[in-house]
Amino acid sequence: MLETVHEHLDTVLSLYTQGAHFDELKAAKEKYFSITGKLDEDKDEFESRMNCFNDWYIFQYRDDNGSKVIEDYIRTNQLDVELSQALLNVNHSLFDFSKINFRKQIVLHDILHDEKIVLMKNHPTISLMEGDVFTGRVIKFKGEHYLLRGICTLPQGVKSILKKQSKKVRKLNSFEEELNFLLQLECLKTKAMHYSHIDPTKIFIF
Repeated sequence: MLETVHEHLDTVLSLYTQGAHFDELKAAKEKYFSITGKLDEDKDEFESRMNCFNDWYIFQYRDDNGSKVIEDYIRTNQLDVELSQALLNVNHSLFDFSKINFRKQIVLHDILHDEKIVLMKNHPTISLMEGDVFTGRVIKFKGEHYLLRGICTLPQGVKSILKKQSKKVRKLNSFEEELNFLLQLECLKTKAMHYSHIDPTKIFIF
């Protein structure tokens, strides 16, 4: 089932990053990196940042007509209802890698929404360790949770700060405020990388 999701996402990227969509892709990149900060291609985390951009471009970027890439793809290809709902309801959030349970499943704490999420059994290996805090997107399809490729790890030393701010954002009950917060975290991570000599608690200020 995870293969099905990835096949569709790979197809989306193939279709919506070339030809008539290339100019829109360029505009999306400029907007994304103006919000989250620029990162040189030779940096270790450049690939993960591009994965984050790809997920944002597919699921959250809106063109001048207010349309999302994923909405257009679903409409054009007439996907079945269950898969369509899964793709339209991806959970973008701030997560804590809590543990690996006795069933060998990865357990995440969705900090922003204060929920526990157990990833599918035999979920592909992720480049994270227990205790890591990160932004990312989880999709639920056929009762199973999958973590998508775009992950932005954050300094563990600011976890308490992030939990406190997440509570404030959660009380606003606004999707837009949540997205702004999550993109702000990516921006602060970029800033922390540029100013690695500064304590992250001095950078992650809200």
